[in-house]
Amino acid sequence: MIWVFLVHLVLLLPFSSQGANPGLVGRITQKGIDYAHQLGIEVLKSQIPKIQIPDMSGRYDIGGIGDVKYEVSRMHILEFQLPQSAVTFFPGTGIKLSISNAYIKINGDWRVKVLFISDSGSFDISVSGLSISAVIGVKKDDTGRPAVGSAGCSSNIGDLSIKFHGGASWLYNLFTGALEGPIRNSLNEKLCPEVNNAINGLEPHLQTIPITAQIDKIAEIEYSLVNPPEITDKYTDLDFKGEFYNIGQHTEPPFSPLPIALSDQTDSMLYVGISEFFANSAGFVYTCAGALQINITDNMIPKESPFRLNTDSFGVLVPEIEKRYPNMSMVMHLSASKQPVLTSQPDNLTVVVTGAIKTLVILPNASLAPLFILGLDASVSAKLLVTGVSIRGELSLNKFSLSLDQSDVGPFDVSKLQTLVNLALKLVVLPQINEKLAKGFPLPTIDKIKFVSPSIKINQGFILIATDIQYTP
Repeated sequence: MIWVFLVHLVLLLPFSSQGANPGLVGRITQKGIDYAHQLGIEVLKSQIPKIQIPDMSGRYDIGGIGDVKYEVSRMHILEFQLPQSAVTFFPGTGIKLSISNAYIKINGDWRVKVLFISDSGSFDISVSGLSISAVIGVKKDDTGRPAVGSAGCSSNIGDLSIKFHGGASWLYNLFTGALEGPIRNSLNEKLCPEVNNAINGLEPHLQTIPITAQIDKIAEIEYSLVNPPEITDKYTDLDFKGEFYNIGQHTEPPFSPLPIALSDQTDSMLYVGISEFFANSAGFVYTCAGALQINITDNMIPKESPFRLNTDSFGVLVPEIEKRYPNMSMVMHLSASKQPVLTSQPDNLTVVVTGAIKTLVILPNASLAPLFILGLDASVSAKLLVTGVSIRGELSLNKFSLSLDQSDVGPFDVSKLQTLVNLALKLVVLPQINEKLAKGFPLPTIDKIKFVSPSIKINQGFILIATDIQYTP
C-alpha cells in the first residue's frame, strides 16, 4: 500500500548535526514524497477492494421494538473514492498521511433477530466524509537500519447510511438509523488499529535491507545510517556511513569524513552528497590490498606507436641500457606507493597519485634484471556521470613528474623518458582504470527506481547529485 512505498522512498535514499560525520548524505524533498504519494494513491485504489473486512456483531435496544441482535458478514468494498489526500513531513518524527472526504461503499450479508423474528439478507453501507490522519515515526535502529512505527492515528466517519435487501428488509429499513450509530462506532474503532498494524508491519521488511554492497572481490561499501534521520517540514535528511571496506576486514582509514553542508535545496526530488572521504576510503582499501599496480609489457603498447617497450627504444634515450642488454624486451611495473587522494573544489575534481615505476629487462632465460626505478607524482582530473542508480567515473592525465630513485645502469636525465612514460600512462594505465570506473559504484536506493535528468555539481569537499526519480513497477 501507500505506506510501503512512501517509507521505502524516504528511507532508502540519504545534514545532520548530531553524531558522526557521514561519507554519504541524501535528501528526499516534499517534491519527492509528492511523487511517491501519486504512485501510492494509485496503489491504494487498486488494493482497497482487496481488503478483507472482519465480521461484526452486536445488539441494540430499539424503543417500541425491543432488543435487536445483529450480525454482518462477508463484507467487501464495492466502490472507493479519494478526492482529497496529502503526504507531508512531520518535523522531528516522520511522515504524515492525511485523507479527507473519502467515500466507501460496502456490500455484505446481514442477519438479525428481533423478538421472535430471525431474518437475513444483504445490505449496502455508504460511508462518506471519511477522514484518517496517521503519522509514521522514523528512526535508526542499533544495526544502522531504518526503523518505523506508528506515531499517532485518528479517524472519523462523517455520514453512514445502510440499505437492507432481502428478507423483511422493508421492516429493518425502518430502523436503520438506530443501527447506523453502533456500526459507525464499530468501523471507526477498527480503522486506526488496522492502519497501525500496516505501519508496524513494515518493520520486518526494513530489517532485511542490505547495508553493504559488494563491488568486487576486494571491496564493499557500507551504507548503514550513522545518525538518526533529521526531518524538517520541507525534507528529510539521512546520513549514511558511505565507506569502502576490505571484504571481511573492516579497518578504518587514518582520516575521517568532514561535514557535508547541504543548503536548503528542494527543487529536485532527491539530493545525494558524496564526500571526498567516500572516494578516498576506496583508495585506502585498494592500496592496502596491493591492488593498485600493473605490469606494462610491449604487447600492451599500440602497434602504430614508434616507441616500443624494449632496449632498442630505451637505448636511444639511455645508451647504457642498449649497451648492456641489446635487443631485449622490457617490462614496467607501476604501483602506488601512497594512497591516491581525491580533492573536490568548486567545479574541479583532482586525484593526486604517488607511485613508483620499476623497470626491468627480460633476459633470454626469462629471468628479470633491474634497470631503474622512477618516482612518479601525477595529477589527474576526474569526470563523473550518473547512469541508472550508479555513479561512474573517468580519469584524464593533467601532468606528472618523474624522479630517478634508483638506477642499475648509471645516472641519466629522467626528462628523456617523459614521452615514453606519458605514452604508457595515457594508452595503457588510464584506460584500464577507466574500464573499472565505467562499471560504476551503486548508490543507495530501492528496486525499480531510476534517476531522471540527474545533474552533478562539484563543491568544496563534496559532490552533489540533484535528480528526480521514476518508479517502474
